[in-house]
Amino acid sequence: MEIQEYKLESLPAGFARIRTKAAGINPIDARRMTGEFKHAGLPQTFGTEFSGEIIAVGQNAEGFKIGDAVLGSGGSFTHATIIDVPIGNLIRKPENISWEVAGSIPGVAQTAMTILDEIGPVKSLLIHGASGGVGSITVQLAKERGIEVIGTSSKRNLEYVQGLGAIAIEYGEGLIDRIQAAHPEPIDAAVDMAGTEEATQASLATVKKDGIISTIAGKKTSSDRVIPIWVKRNPKNLQHVVDGIEAGTFNWEIDSVFPFENASDAYSKVLEGHTKGKTVLSF
Repeated sequence: MEIQEYKLESLPAGFARIRTKAAGINPIDARRMTGEFKHAGLPQTFGTEFSGEIIAVGQNAEGFKIGDAVLGSGGSFTHATIIDVPIGNLIRKPENISWEVAGSIPGVAQTAMTILDEIGPVKSLLIHGASGGVGSITVQLAKERGIEVIGTSSKRNLEYVQGLGAIAIEYGEGLIDRIQAAHPEPIDAAVDMAGTEEATQASLATVKKDGIISTIAGKKTSSDRVIPIWVKRNPKNLQHVVDGIEAGTFNWEIDSVFPFENASDAYSKVLEGHTKGKTVLSF
């Protein structure tokens, strides 16, 4: 993988030009590097979330000005030193949140809120991959709504998942038995962040027959019962999570930070799995 330069076009109306300070990495970015997932021809672009400073604003870009510290979802890609983003995607960065934290929140926050809105009112929820970026914030948002959460993770992240408020279960051989021992009653719904056959089978065995089984992994599953959930961008949902992190209501972990020049190493780190929170690029 190589980093390439590109020429900036004229800034469209309703857009802000951002000097990127930090950008979170999602599994889909790492899978693009390997060629497993492609959204266009070469060169591939990466990144869906960022934090940064506004360096220019287009016409009809009301509410923000040059010099404002912001975060949000990208217009097209965010793993770049300068990006153009629709004003409607932006919210202000609180002073007490670091660039790295701010740049790693937008995608996961809006994905987590989408998951819970799509699943609807439930009393119990099984989350596969509960220690990762989306998983960890989904646990906390679900608990905020009064939902009992069963979260799976690797052994080394069990304490972290438990600290978020979930019943923490180690994945691997015997997963179904451990889930049923910890929660004997059928679970209302499940969401898979990991994209594994083990997660699919565990959900089928432990979720009630009319319960929703969903995935955000973007991989084909072995059961038609598993429905994909795709993020719906909503700055109000993002603001809710940012307010919670700023106030200390929600916990947010940064697994590791890589300089932008070492992006390929950062993507490789994400592919290893077992993350606690989010891996971030720093600019």
